[in-house]
Amino acid sequence: MRTLSLAALGAATALTLSACAGSSEPDELVFTLTPSQEAGGLIETAEPLADLLEAELGIPVSALVPSDYAGVIAALASGQAQIAGGLGPRQMVQAEDQADAELLLQSERFGSLLYVTQWITNDPDTFCDDEPVADDEGYLYCNGVLGSDVTDGPIGADKLSLLEGETVSFVDQGSTSGYAVPSLQLLEAGVDPIDGIEGVFAGGHDASVQAVYDGDAVVGVSYNDARGDIAETSPDVGEKVVVFGWSGAIPNDGFAASGELSPELRQQIQDAFVAIAETEEGGALLNELYNIDGLVPVESADFDVIRDLEAELGDVLG
Repeated sequence: MRTLSLAALGAATALTLSACAGSSEPDELVFTLTPSQEAGGLIETAEPLADLLEAELGIPVSALVPSDYAGVIAALASGQAQIAGGLGPRQMVQAEDQADAELLLQSERFGSLLYVTQWITNDPDTFCDDEPVADDEGYLYCNGVLGSDVTDGPIGADKLSLLEGETVSFVDQGSTSGYAVPSLQLLEAGVDPIDGIEGVFAGGHDASVQAVYDGDAVVGVSYNDARGDIAETSPDVGEKVVVFGWSGAIPNDGFAASGELSPELRQQIQDAFVAIAETEEGGALLNELYNIDGLVPVESADFDVIRDLEAELGDVLG
């Protein structure tokens, strides 16, 4: 297994296509992953995961982490990558609609296939109706978030009208929980998500938390609970960054494969990831990458709620 740089990707793709002339399957596969956290750490974990996938499939597998969410879909659509992982809900829909990919698997966390957008702040006096309370690890919550289930949201949505004119840290324009869902929530609260706030894009969920921790934004969004992603370097993040709200439930991220691959190979890739997730090493890698506890087969209809979201947002976000 080798890791591909973006500069070398085009040449590698050309070689793969050339080697595959007259063959129904590629001689090698490129596995691209969504940069939902710092890319360097992702590629370090992606490489051994690609090794495990290579061993399962008997085909060389290279790992690729583009610079942004859009790059993942572009790699699939152009044929530069054949497998994609860590696809946020919005990306799962885009993988089908824009890259003609087939959805394979959905991530499971804590026994659930759902998660939420988490609203965080360094100014609880403004955004909390009550005194923040700590969980068993000392992480602070207010407005009744602690003890709630992801299906209980939205929570704290009445506080979003206070964001008019404030600096808000988002994740990436392609992120569902890190941009699309909170943008819709802002619209519903009467705040224009583009002109009504000072929006900044941190690039990853961990970076969005870091922006609030550092005071670069008074409020931010991430998946729940991305505060743990920076706890090693910022051990007091659970005290300085308070969760004051949740969105409604969102379907978890997942994995997809190019529609150009044969149904047989796509099934092998699906089976390989499931098998990897059930091993100690593979499970640990998936958890380190995206906090994944397990992988289950997915249906396109599971993401209809995201298609409805896209229709509701219309041209607001582009």
